Amino acid sequence: MTAQKILICLHDFSRGGTERIALGLAAAWNQAGRDVIILCGSQEGGLRETLTGGVTVEELDPPVRRGLFSRRRLGRAMGRRVANLKPDVIFLPGNFHALLANALRQAAPRPAIILKISNPPVPRGVPFAKTVFRHVTRAVDGFAAMNSGLARELMAMLPGRNIVTLHDPAYVRSHATSPRSRRHHNILWIGRLEPQKDPLLALKTLQALGGSSRLTMLGEGSLRADIERQIAVLKLKDRVTMAGHVHEIESHLASSDALLITSHYEGGPAVAVEALAMDVPVVSTDCSYLLHDLLKTPESGRIVASRDPADLAAALCAVRDQTPTAEGLRSLAAPFEPQARAKAYLDWFDSLVAHG
Repeated sequence: MTAQKILICLHDFSRGGTERIALGLAAAWNQAGRDVIILCGSQEGGLRETLTGGVTVEELDPPVRRGLFSRRRLGRAMGRRVANLKPDVIFLPGNFHALLANALRQAAPRPAIILKISNPPVPRGVPFAKTVFRHVTRAVDGFAAMNSGLARELMAMLPGRNIVTLHDPAYVRSHATSPRSRRHHNILWIGRLEPQKDPLLALKTLQALGGSSRLTMLGEGSLRADIERQIAVLKLKDRVTMAGHVHEIESHLASSDALLITSHYEGGPAVAVEALAMDVPVVSTDCSYLLHDLLKTPESGRIVASRDPADLAAALCAVRDQTPTAEGLRSLAAPFEPQARAKAYLDWFDSLVAHG
């Protein structure tokens, strides 16, 4: 048996990494001959226009927009729709959507419910967090961890459950890169302007770099006003470009000397893979297991154990002074080829459906 009909549940089309990867997988699964439906609370968010191919989109009526307790309302409303859609598999594309799982299990015949783990499943040091996670995911039939470290965490917390490691695809179009300069330092930062990503640390790192270093920041979020104020306080106005949302990142990567990641935690930052695919080294806080699998050579970048801006600045300087190898960094991104990643998901879906 195959998972012929796949239902993806999305709150909306926000411009986040989780949503972007989900839409890419949806298009690839549809091209592989599967019926793919996206059931969303709202079509707002900006990424709807990027969805191509024969993927069907159904919006709840009335729409459920993000807000306090919105995921609870979203789960109940989607649960009432699942029975009519009759999917073989329901795919929840990240931790944010985990709260929908139990409300979706009422369909008959019951589809396999898959949850992708895109970040550490529970915050460290929070009492009863593991118990709560077990409760809200009791209806999940399979967990797809973005890297082996997350898979180990899940296996320790959920013994006996179906847990696999499935890397996210990396989508990078061909683009000519600019020669790296040892006099100037063009740093790129990509992400939502939210506390998890800690964009303010990127500004402090730029200040610690000094000289003619420049920082380009791609993304939007609730911290934008704080960042703009901090740029003025640190007197970095002439050295920081806030580009907001962009339709493609390749041109920005092509003109950068390094990608800087300052997150507190990540599941598997796709931007790191995308940077390596364009021969751009990565300097990051120690925020993801995946980075330890990726940054295997001095030329590929550095993982910085502390959150001290001076340490991040020193790592950026070390990467800048590193002599690139003839073969480049692209081979490190090869395991994340989109078609292969999409097929790996489909093979797993089929095995779950076949074994009931």
